[in-house]
Amino acid sequence: LAVVDLLLTRGANPQHAAASGATPLSAAVSMRQIDIVSALLDAGAELEYRLPGGVTVLMLASALGLPDIVSRLLTAGANVHAGDAQQLGPLHCAALYGFSARDRARLLALLDTLLLAGAEPDLAAAGSVTPLLLLLGARAEPGTACDEQIVLAAVERLLDEDVSLEVRDPRGFGPLHLAALHGLPLLVQRLLRAGADPDVRDALNRSPREIAVMRGFIDVAGEFEPLVPGVSSMARFLRDNG
Repeated sequence: LAVVDLLLTRGANPQHAAASGATPLSAAVSMRQIDIVSALLDAGAELEYRLPGGVTVLMLASALGLPDIVSRLLTAGANVHAGDAQQLGPLHCAALYGFSARDRARLLALLDTLLLAGAEPDLAAAGSVTPLLLLLGARAEPGTACDEQIVLAAVERLLDEDVSLEVRDPRGFGPLHLAALHGLPLLVQRLLRAGADPDVRDALNRSPREIAVMRGFIDVAGEFEPLVPGVSSMARFLRDNG
């Protein structure tokens, strides 16, 4: 920080971009240096400068799961509604981070900060994906590790905002398809209780239960009605004897 302060005092340009497109502010965000972020903002660093792909520093901080830096950027006037080249905004970026997050309190603080700043909880972008779909792993490969309890807590936060359960990604996957794809029985239960339709079909005419069976998640398939004969008893056996 002392070196940054010295350089700024001697007239260094806080907006000078590297060949990669990175700026001092985006580098400070990437390195999680909130004191340097504050110093650069105080020196007039541009908040809405577009990084490659149309990304802003607020989107970057959201994608990295940094609620303190997100709060600092918002306080300085960062635009919570700005979108990148795919129209993904800061809340979409936070949801992308959320699927693989390992810190429940940090993720909830991040979502709270953005939602309280006015982020639209149901905004569709990048081929119809919403924050809920991204939080449920719409951009993640099948088998990508996630902490179901943490994702569940974040989904609860979005459900508090009355987000739609009828949204679909470009594959036709809705929230239940994604929970089935990633083998997340607690999320299937919660989404069903919230009113998600278990009979909805994706672009290839597959139900969420069929996705679960295809992926080998018998316990997840057992959460759906109507059930494949024998699946319910097998799911209960696995749960009771696991």
